[in-house]
Amino acid sequence: MLGVAGDLPYAELVARAAASLRARPGQRLEPEDLRRAAVAVLLVDRGGGSHVPLIVRGHDAPVHGGQIALPGGRAEPGDPDLAATARREAMEELGVPFDAPRVLGTLDDVPTPSGFLITPVVAALGAEHVYVPDPAEVAAWFEVPLALFADPSRAEVVGDRMWRGRSYQLRAYLHGERRIWGATARILEDLATRVHGA
Repeated sequence: MLGVAGDLPYAELVARAAASLRARPGQRLEPEDLRRAAVAVLLVDRGGGSHVPLIVRGHDAPVHGGQIALPGGRAEPGDPDLAATARREAMEELGVPFDAPRVLGTLDDVPTPSGFLITPVVAALGAEHVYVPDPAEVAAWFEVPLALFADPSRAEVVGDRMWRGRSYQLRAYLHGERRIWGATARILEDLATRVHGA
């Protein structure tokens, strides 16, 4: 059973994502005064539909407490690259084995008001994994159908933000009682519009 009307079968979506990320790799921005970070956009097969796990950070988290986010965090000196950062964070936060995600590529860097420059790392995870969230970092987790983010016109517009002369429209997406917005929504929207518009 597919997750949302208009969803693509999982194998086709993964193939489209891989082709899109090869044809147009994510744009890297210079961090300058921002801290490098990476998030894992894990594509999970749920009954043939493509879902992405999201976490709710604990209210006492040092950054982004209580917010809905993709698993991720700042790059550490021991990370050989940003894909390794995303894999390490998915392992630490959700118990995803480091070598389980098959990395497909990266989306455009996303600057945040909290001073991070996020590189989204897209990876196929399949259907077999059981999450083991770290209660010190993750208050809750859930999965959302990627197709939810394929039509930005259905989102709630919550404002605009300027960053170095470029304007970004902020949009929010509802999934049940949860409201997904900010960098997380932008990242999922970027991937969903790429693969569903292909």
